[in-house]
Amino acid sequence: MNSQTQSLYDIARMELDKIKSSNRSFVIIITLVVLGTFFDAIEQYNAGYAAASVSKLFGIPALTISTQVEFTTFAFMALGGLLAGFMGDYLGRRFLYSFNLLIYAVGALISALSVNYPMFLAGRAVVGIGLGGEISTGLALISELVPVRIRGQYTGLVNVGPGFGIFAVAALALIFLGPYSSFFGGPLLSWRWFLGVLVIPALLVFFYRRYIPETPRFLISKGKSAEAFAVIKMLSEGRLLPMSKVLSHYDKSKLEEEFGFSQLKPIYEKPKLADLFGGIYLKRTILLTVLSFITFGVTAALTISYPFIYSTASQALHLSSTFILVTITNFATLLGTIVASVLGRFNRRVILPLLGGLAAVFISLITVSTGAVYLLILSLFLYNICGYASNTSVWLYSPELYPTRARNLGTGLVLVTSLLGVAVMILVVSTIYSTYGLVGLGILGGVLYAVYTISQIMLGEETVNKDLEVISP
Repeated sequence: MNSQTQSLYDIARMELDKIKSSNRSFVIIITLVVLGTFFDAIEQYNAGYAAASVSKLFGIPALTISTQVEFTTFAFMALGGLLAGFMGDYLGRRFLYSFNLLIYAVGALISALSVNYPMFLAGRAVVGIGLGGEISTGLALISELVPVRIRGQYTGLVNVGPGFGIFAVAALALIFLGPYSSFFGGPLLSWRWFLGVLVIPALLVFFYRRYIPETPRFLISKGKSAEAFAVIKMLSEGRLLPMSKVLSHYDKSKLEEEFGFSQLKPIYEKPKLADLFGGIYLKRTILLTVLSFITFGVTAALTISYPFIYSTASQALHLSSTFILVTITNFATLLGTIVASVLGRFNRRVILPLLGGLAAVFISLITVSTGAVYLLILSLFLYNICGYASNTSVWLYSPELYPTRARNLGTGLVLVTSLLGVAVMILVVSTIYSTYGLVGLGILGGVLYAVYTISQIMLGEETVNKDLEVISP
């Protein structure tokens, strides 16, 4: 990177680092991002929970519906994530981010109002495309907007949204599909309310997202220095304006005088897919591919399967619904994302292998839990904490390992890998559980998390408290 490039990025970084962590603008932005990932997680899993009710209407086995629906959702999320990755680096972090939730809301309505199974699956495909870029774009946006000292904690908070969402979807299933389903029209109607209930709040978040600014780093990389420093000025004042009004609100000459960037040559960087597979980035891409495929694939596939895994346990405990145990277990998901956010300030090369090793131990315990209901619940509860903490930690890691010109593409690739992992592991877990039961699942999870842990030990790099341009020149 030449000195001009270094100087412009450095000025922006130093000015962002001057802004207080509690700045009102940062709080609003992270809230809007977290709300989006909250709805994202609910939409990823709610159709799987509704499978039993949909089965009665369309006459298809519930396990088949759960597997096909979640496979469709995650596969199209992978497609949406790939598109968002390219568009995010060419057109801006906030381009697709401004209307992702609108696409998802349309898909949710199609599913909720479906009159046949193909229409139901089509709605899930639209949902997947809309949600595909939600997490990866949000991570790139937050990692580039906030000061270096709080980057780990703030990007960690992005995944607290899914933690709440996965817990909330189980609680919503208990309300709409469990003992209280009669209040919403019974089994034939309650699932429609369950799938469509979050459309209105999602549309409200979509409306307010027009105030999320483009990141100064992206604007600098596209030769828009004045606009970049206008965004920094706006953030420093604790205000948010629509991007169409930001530059006109501030006098360009005063911005040049205050930030001293007028004599620096504008930067024009173009993203290339080859950026992810050359030099130091090849090793990082391999590492993130392995980590994301394993941890997201296993955790999501198990989360989807919990209603079936707990069916025997709920009968043994004389519970009215398996969703009670699922809700308890998914509370650990929320704990895991919070744990990872707190650990975001610590050494990635230590935290990631530690979480992977603990996840391997706890998931392996289910091999001896056949007939031991409380051991099954405890081992899955502890696994969920470690598994979802590892998910969040991988998300913290991803945007830090790629350069500005390809950061959204890199995090999009990680999203695609993780979602393909989910799509594949849904089929694998379903097959293994049907054939070998809990013993098979425990062995599978233990082996995969051992690979996860060894990969991070061998290939991991430290990124905490380092500037993004230093990590990825």
